[in-house]
Amino acid sequence: MFSLDLSRLGSRRALVVVAVCAIAALFVALAAPSRADAARTKCNGTFRVLHDDHVGRLSLPRGGYRITTLSSGRPECARASFLLTRFLEDYDGRLPGGWRVAAASSTFLRAPGVGFHVARVGRGGGGHEEEEEGGNGRHGALFCPGTFRVLDNDRIGPLRLAKGPYWIIRLQRQGLGCAQASRLLTRFLLDFNGNLPIPWILEPQTASFRRSASGVGFRIKPAR
Repeated sequence: MFSLDLSRLGSRRALVVVAVCAIAALFVALAAPSRADAARTKCNGTFRVLHDDHVGRLSLPRGGYRITTLSSGRPECARASFLLTRFLEDYDGRLPGGWRVAAASSTFLRAPGVGFHVARVGRGGGGHEEEEEGGNGRHGALFCPGTFRVLDNDRIGPLRLAKGPYWIIRLQRQGLGCAQASRLLTRFLLDFNGNLPIPWILEPQTASFRRSASGVGFRIKPAR
């Protein structure tokens, strides 16, 4: 005689309902953006690097870049653009303020979840660093044409220079020409101790040479 175990049937029905709910929850989780993704903010405009450049181990070929902050308002887009400009001016890739660069992901981090990511969105260029686009233009026209070559590993006081080509970047549009900056750098390389002629001063962190506090001067950066 056939008998029906109602308790077992009820248990199976309950398991089916649980399985269906679990699958539905999985689809919802996959379809919905993660909290981290929702917090990201794509900045308007394009940050343009006009010469092949690098920040530490992160290579930034010339072209346009989209900045995306990792956490809403931390940092704000304008601040991230300013920081990227500052980081491009850093000589040795040792960033200030606790910032570090993760070259593999093109990301700049100050703390977990605090920072910004850069992604290339275009090709082309000319000049250097950033143009008047997206509100972050500063001194694209200040890069001198060609490169200055250091023939052997050298140093100027605390500033160590590996042999190879270097960009010369004027700090202001007026007051110093590229030919004069090149002659000055040649002269400074003859001074092993870094005792530059008055009124010139050396800022080794950014590899900058300034004529006193006037702001007139130039900086150098490896062209690699």
